[in-house]
Amino acid sequence: MSNSASHLPARPSLEQLHKKAKELLRRYRAGESAALERFRAASPRPDDPGLSQKAALADAQFVIAREYGFESWANLKHHIESLRPSGLEQFERLAKDLAEAYSGGDKNAVREVNWNYGTSFPWDHEPLDMQRRLTTWFASEARTADRALSDAQQMVAHSYGFESWAKFVKSVTEAPGDPRSAPVFMSATPPFYKIDWKDGWISVRGPQSEKDWDTIIALMKEHRIARLSAGGMTDAALKRIPQLDHVTHLHIGGAKGLTDEGARRLAGIPQLRDLELGGWTSPITDRGLEALRHLTELRRFHTSWTQGISDTGIANLAFCDQLEDVNLMGTPAGDGAIRALTGKRHLHRFKTGRCVTDAGLSLLHQFPIFKTWHGGEMKYGLMSADAEPNHLLLDGPFTNAGLASLAGLEGLFGLTFFWHCPAFTAAGLEPLRHLPSLGFLGCQDQHCDDEAMRHIAAIPRLRMLMGQGAVAGDDGFRALSRSRTIEYIWGRECPNLGGRGFAALAAMPALRGLAVSCKNVDDAALSTLPRFPALREIMPMDVPDEGFRHVGRCENLEGLWCMYCRETGDKATEHIVGLSCLKTYYAGMTRITDRSLEILGRMASLERLEFRQCAGLTNAGVAQLAALPRLREISLDGLPGVTREAVGLFPAHVRVNYSG
Repeated sequence: MSNSASHLPARPSLEQLHKKAKELLRRYRAGESAALERFRAASPRPDDPGLSQKAALADAQFVIAREYGFESWANLKHHIESLRPSGLEQFERLAKDLAEAYSGGDKNAVREVNWNYGTSFPWDHEPLDMQRRLTTWFASEARTADRALSDAQQMVAHSYGFESWAKFVKSVTEAPGDPRSAPVFMSATPPFYKIDWKDGWISVRGPQSEKDWDTIIALMKEHRIARLSAGGMTDAALKRIPQLDHVTHLHIGGAKGLTDEGARRLAGIPQLRDLELGGWTSPITDRGLEALRHLTELRRFHTSWTQGISDTGIANLAFCDQLEDVNLMGTPAGDGAIRALTGKRHLHRFKTGRCVTDAGLSLLHQFPIFKTWHGGEMKYGLMSADAEPNHLLLDGPFTNAGLASLAGLEGLFGLTFFWHCPAFTAAGLEPLRHLPSLGFLGCQDQHCDDEAMRHIAAIPRLRMLMGQGAVAGDDGFRALSRSRTIEYIWGRECPNLGGRGFAALAAMPALRGLAVSCKNVDDAALSTLPRFPALREIMPMDVPDEGFRHVGRCENLEGLWCMYCRETGDKATEHIVGLSCLKTYYAGMTRITDRSLEILGRMASLERLEFRQCAGLTNAGVAQLAALPRLREISLDGLPGVTREAVGLFPAHVRVNYSG
């Protein structure tokens, strides 16, 4: 190699040089004099008259290599690869794929990236919103591929908690830290993982090489870590898990690289108690589920949205008598899956597939915990779609007659109807008032109309309605307000709820939590909030900043979730500063800035904080929360201006959950 190699950029890109070679070849074949001269200067046979006809891409690559002082393209390639830290290539590919997906405004491409790499980059429904995430590229007049790549590299770096791509690249060469140095340890160099020592979990994010898996397996073996979460699991990696005879929990859902061949290896982990696998793009089929029959210690099994499975594969769960929790939501499973699970004495959480019929509903009487009341602590809450001590989710083309057959399930506490239930009507809800233990009901969208609200209000011991997207109008909500027992209402979008229906809810003596869209609720109706006698928690969707003055007058409020509140800003936070009982505050994708964090930092009652994808927050703002005297937990998720350094701002007794 000659000294000409010094003319290479500080961080040369092999891909860019490859593009230059292709362009040079095109110009050469077109007979451009400058290209011809470059070929002649580099060629060992410059006077060969047939060179222009014979020239191929390899010849152009040779010219490029010679111009940079290398004997061959192979030597140039080797030199460039030697400049890059080992293990960086997979993250460079990730950034390249992200740049193409976001610049193209393609949400499906971003989702594909997440499935392929085990990442969780955000996506938006509108292409323009997708493109805005490449901030400098979007703001530039010349939206070049290089500028998009630079933005994508920044996104990758920040997802692992680094301020810049340069610092991320530097981390690849640094020595790994001591995993025992923090209660929740985040590695600062590949492989990127998080260990929660309290819960005993190791979570692996993003692409992993074979060498990375060597490190992860060694860590699990050395520290006897029994719980692994890895969305990027592959057949090759799973093949190695059976050597760890202490592993009891595997969360590997969403792993597109895990096929039936890998799933069959699960049979070699008979001690497994908790398994999540599959997902929308998973290639796993019934063949892969054959391993389930060997997992006789299994307590929890989730395979939601897996499209390649059927009742045949789920039938293998018949051999798992210790099952407590099964989630088949969104899968093509139906009555056969229900049949396979009959008689399971411990099964108290069950979400069916989308093909359940009336015949399948009749089999539920063979589920002991649903048939008779077995006791247990009742758990439900405004921000949870689940309930305890038991919960059943149904999905499929069952009818009102099928719902009537649920009569006699005297132990059933939680009941939810999912998306694919076109056949039953609001009238089918009337028999539910005869279920003596029913305390939680999920009934959404078109099924939750005015008639449905009348039947729901008549359920004698109902404590929570999960009525997302309820189409009921003011008359329906007025009917619902007659309930003396309902404590929580989750509605999110409620397109027909107006001021009259909202104000009627103030008459509910037990209502502790409310989460409904107030898009069509006027200020006069919002002003009734302080008169809700039991209100302790609220998700004020579509309430303008000025409307938060009514929220700020709810003196006993303990929980405030600014979710689906994208226009909420610092003015709203100013209105709540006097809430002296507030313990929990959440802000997701809002317009708040460090000014709001300054305000929250003066609210001494706060115990739990969570911020997600709020672009206006920085490390400096987060620092103002560190002195809160009662703070126990804070979550920082997807905040572009907040890096992993923020974790160290808090005292040891505060649990900090950070995700870039």
